[in-house]
Amino acid sequence: MGGSHLAPYPIAERTLRVVMSKPNPRRRPVWLWTGVFAAVCIFFVAYGWRQFLPLSPHSHEYAYIRVAPGESASQIGTTLEHRKIIRSALAFDLASRATNLSTTLKSGVYRLSPHDSLNTILRIMKSGDVVVIKVTIPEGFTVQQVVARLLAAHIGNAKQYHELEQRPLFRMPTPMPGVRDPLEGFLFPATYSFPWGVTAKEALETMWQTFQSNALPLYLHAHTHLSVVQWVTLASIVQQENKRAAEAPDIAAVFLNRIAIHMRLQSDATVRYAIGHPIDGSLSYQNLQVASPYNTYIISGLPPGPIANPGLTALSAALHPASVGYLYFLTLPNGQVLFATTYQQQLANIAYANAHY
Repeated sequence: MGGSHLAPYPIAERTLRVVMSKPNPRRRPVWLWTGVFAAVCIFFVAYGWRQFLPLSPHSHEYAYIRVAPGESASQIGTTLEHRKIIRSALAFDLASRATNLSTTLKSGVYRLSPHDSLNTILRIMKSGDVVVIKVTIPEGFTVQQVVARLLAAHIGNAKQYHELEQRPLFRMPTPMPGVRDPLEGFLFPATYSFPWGVTAKEALETMWQTFQSNALPLYLHAHTHLSVVQWVTLASIVQQENKRAAEAPDIAAVFLNRIAIHMRLQSDATVRYAIGHPIDGSLSYQNLQVASPYNTYIISGLPPGPIANPGLTALSAALHPASVGYLYFLTLPNGQVLFATTYQQQLANIAYANAHY
């Protein structure tokens, strides 16, 4: 056993070390796989985040989107994606769930744009900020004027209104014989905000319902011998003859006083309604002779129905006339009204008007 003896293992260990230290061409460094994974994650995060951004931030275009009652967030998102308002229906659905709005989105028609973000659209639908059509109906408008204004707002068409005007709406008073328009007097004057897509019938029914809620309580709480139709008819005449709200009760008293003594009302406003088209200036003698159940120069008492749609001031005055004995009045060009109890006083008022105007 001399110094030339060689141990059997060291050579094998060196061989093993050499083999183990050789690079494997099929193996990738750990940092490379980590980089790939990070890049994929960044891509999906960026792609996912992009789906929540506005489709076209600088767009000035709008679309009208109808959301039906009971429609799910997923269905709404599909519609929005199809109409090119949002990038992704899935993103819309996820956003609605994340904000607990998926079951609280309100139905209606919305005006939306590709520049709206998902959060903006969800906020709009949560608040029910639907598209509305504002229409103002002034006091004293006739049904024909109301219809013209609704048509100008693109609500319904002429044929639909013509059919609706032939009969009263549900629970409206039955028209008396000779009534020209069964709806006259019962379409309450106000500013209405109609939802987009409202029909002609829905618009008229809304006005009638507003009359029932705003005007009818006045009648139900008043002590009067007038029927509902008579009340609204008188109020409509007061509305058309009156220029100043403070004088409405006095004008109502004039007509009621005349009715009480079987004296004709002789209201120019009823003659203008009977003629059916505007007449500038004063009425002529020929105008006053027009054959019509609305011409109170030739008929006794009230006409068969209202001549306009009165407001609350005139409706209230018809129920609460002033306690005066007036039988005449004369409206001056400046809006002032001169009242008279006797015909001689009325002649004096006429002379005053001719001398000063």
